[in-house]
Amino acid sequence: MGEERMVLSRRHLLMGMGVGAATMMAGLAGCSAAEPKGSAAGGQEGAPSVLKEATETVEADVVVVGSGIAGMSAAITAAEEGARVVQLEKQSILGGGSNFAEGVFGMGSDLQKEAGVTGDLADLLAIEMEFQKYKVDYTLWKGVLDGAEENLLWLIDQGVEFVGLNEAVYGNLRTQHLYKDHRGANMIAKLEESARAAGVETRLSTPAKHLIVENGAVVGVQAESGKDVVDVMAKAVILATGSSGSNWEMFDEHTSRSSKHYMWCGAQGIEGDGIKMAMEAGMGACYRLMAPIVGTTVEPLGLTSQLAALGACNPIALWVNQDGVRYMDEGQVRKVITAPNALDTQIVSYSIVDQDLFDTLVEHGDPNVGWGFYVPRGTALSEAPAELERELERGTDTIFKADSLAQLAEQLSIDPAVLQSTVDEYNGVVDAQVDAIHRKDPKYLTHKVSTPPFYAFHVVGSNVNMFGGIHVNSECEVIREDGSTIEGLYAAGLECGGFQGETYGISIPSSCQGIGLSTGRRSAKNAARRARS
Repeated sequence: MGEERMVLSRRHLLMGMGVGAATMMAGLAGCSAAEPKGSAAGGQEGAPSVLKEATETVEADVVVVGSGIAGMSAAITAAEEGARVVQLEKQSILGGGSNFAEGVFGMGSDLQKEAGVTGDLADLLAIEMEFQKYKVDYTLWKGVLDGAEENLLWLIDQGVEFVGLNEAVYGNLRTQHLYKDHRGANMIAKLEESARAAGVETRLSTPAKHLIVENGAVVGVQAESGKDVVDVMAKAVILATGSSGSNWEMFDEHTSRSSKHYMWCGAQGIEGDGIKMAMEAGMGACYRLMAPIVGTTVEPLGLTSQLAALGACNPIALWVNQDGVRYMDEGQVRKVITAPNALDTQIVSYSIVDQDLFDTLVEHGDPNVGWGFYVPRGTALSEAPAELERELERGTDTIFKADSLAQLAEQLSIDPAVLQSTVDEYNGVVDAQVDAIHRKDPKYLTHKVSTPPFYAFHVVGSNVNMFGGIHVNSECEVIREDGSTIEGLYAAGLECGGFQGETYGISIPSSCQGIGLSTGRRSAKNAARRARS
């Protein structure tokens, strides 16, 4: 059989940013009349190609798809290794989800030396392996930790500024380096300068659509830019598209969770593009796609909303399920990772707040209520009343207000007697300062549910990113189900399957950024080496 360029069909996601819902439609693009195709690696004999006739062809050594910390570090590192690099980004700006990151994992900085941070990173890895019950890949994590110092110092050499270390300590180590203003956008801006200086050709608003495969090896990417179809031919391709956070069909199909309990709070356009392309190239099934949800919110408000912090990040409030039954220790919202797991055990969850607690949080805040660096704990939630009125006027069906508990129960389709009984029981817990059933910490037992009007918030988990989907080895090469490599194809960042289970890891803070930095640079070095061979 002669050299044939081939990919299989793909699905297109139609997604609204930040609305917590998406729909999928399947479609098969027409065959290219100019280039009849046969079979593809991993495909079926005679399957039609969806490659279009290119209006432009570009030559490169390495193509990087995506521009978060994984894609940026890959593009710059490959260029530093002597490769001609073309970087494709589907959005009109660089950075993707990394723009919203707070910091990055690393070791060896002056900040740590000044703070007297010493210790063995092996302790962190042991903690993480135990936390995840060994449902993560040691060989992948070892690469991140082994390169922790080299990669962090490389990032600093690019001009990335850090404002301090997070106070969180695991394994007696403080490893989370906080970006300037706690925003990854500042890091991305520095890497954009480095990429430009290194000669990386960056194409914005140019989504990669398909891999170009010849005789089982990946030799390029087909992308679209407006009406133009661009073939970028290269000796290696690095997929760094950020997994599939906003693709609810993939979420429901491949994870153990249900999308009805979550809101997408991440960046626009993270739809599983890299995963689909790897599958097209013969990887096999979507690999270990995980939904490690972090934090809680109220749809459609999102992470930056003070009203969402009041309603969903509030350990003082009373939580009930669809039947009006209290089913958990509300203090779990301060642990960030466990409350979303509890939400998934019920059909619906509501946080109930009375006027007294509402006013207290609006006027004074509380050291226990807030969300990360977006709504810091202790913030007086002065914007919440205006947000509330706006949402009530809109008829938002996730936020409720009533003059009595009976009226609130009616709005929530809960038996009023059951809700009243639950409230009475909870108020008794607050009076006694002892939660005999759920063991809620007394420091959160500060307010009874007694002063009308009463508010209820439909609480959902904050889906800020997904993990996995692409099967890689420790060298960041994409592999098939039998362990063989797909020549010329690499992956970096969150779409590398094997780093996470479905409870968000906390032992290695800012691990998402650390994984992106490590796998970006490792994949680039290997891709550049292939290009030179």
